[in-house]
Amino acid sequence: MTGEQSSWTRVLRVGFYEEPNVGLSKYRLHFNENLFLPREYYEAILSVLMEPDLIRYYTEPLNPTLNEIIAKHINVNADNVFATAGGDEGLRLLIQMALHGNGGIMVVEPTYSMPRALAESMNIKVKDTLLTQDYQLDANSIIKNSADVDVIYICNPNNPTGNLFSRTDVEYVASKLSSLIIIDEAYADFAKVTLMDLVKHYDNIAIVRTFSKAWGLAGLRLGYVVGSEKVIEGLRRISLPHNIPYPSIAMLSKALQLKHYVKESIERMIEVREFMIRRMSEIGLRPLSSVTNFITFHALRPDAVYEELFKRGFVLRNLSGKVLCEDCLRTTVPPMNIAEELINNLQAIVKSIT
Repeated sequence: MTGEQSSWTRVLRVGFYEEPNVGLSKYRLHFNENLFLPREYYEAILSVLMEPDLIRYYTEPLNPTLNEIIAKHINVNADNVFATAGGDEGLRLLIQMALHGNGGIMVVEPTYSMPRALAESMNIKVKDTLLTQDYQLDANSIIKNSADVDVIYICNPNNPTGNLFSRTDVEYVASKLSSLIIIDEAYADFAKVTLMDLVKHYDNIAIVRTFSKAWGLAGLRLGYVVGSEKVIEGLRRISLPHNIPYPSIAMLSKALQLKHYVKESIERMIEVREFMIRRMSEIGLRPLSSVTNFITFHALRPDAVYEELFKRGFVLRNLSGKVLCEDCLRTTVPPMNIAEELINNLQAIVKSIT
């Protein structure tokens, strides 16, 4: 009926996860992609032999063979693995579990914006709690404010602060609550730390991993969840049965044979990251310590710095809308030649606005 609005149109009020579409014409330093993997890595992946007839058919329902491949890669039981179309699909499915409870989701801020966007898209109530002033978990605050919360989201290492949280704090929260604790380990490969072993002891912990970051396979849309059999069974009940394309599965299988490229790329990235942190400090910025492939830094007039860098061909993430990061920008760590160019431009911009 023209002129009347139905209740479904309320979805148009929902905020969404919006990203600048800059293509490849600028230095893309806002997605935290692994920029250190060589071309031969991708050429080797693309050379994998695929069975043409398998494009005709649906993939295995719920990907049991892929789950086994991933389980072998991370040395866990296949019953504790659930493959997803990127880490974000894992987050969406786990957050969707809150729809089957009576409460909402708690997001520990500042953090990755996608969980909030996903929850709001499902009309799930979002409750906030904050990190401490030095960006650590406030375990007691999480527990104190957890009433009516079915799902708690924690990113570790945290995006955008780049730091690891105390294992003791995470385990304390899991031990005190029955809520599902999502631990997003998108950047754990860079930090060389994981909490996956906790799923053996806590059936309310779900670890979300991705092949988009350290493994440089963002275009294949591949991730997975590691959790207790209870968590995995829940995912089986709400997931689409054929969520991952056959070519992505075939190319991942090849990529997992090439892990030396990934390890080498991480070591080179760490060298550049430490160089950048040192140089940023020298030119008057205040970078946060990071165990990831990105650096968040405090800057005077961050909006002006962001805009000027954009004009010069560098796309960073402007964090001015995030609590505890109001004067911050975030940059992916790029190869050394780009890093030096970025630092030189930052130095010139900082000098011009002070």
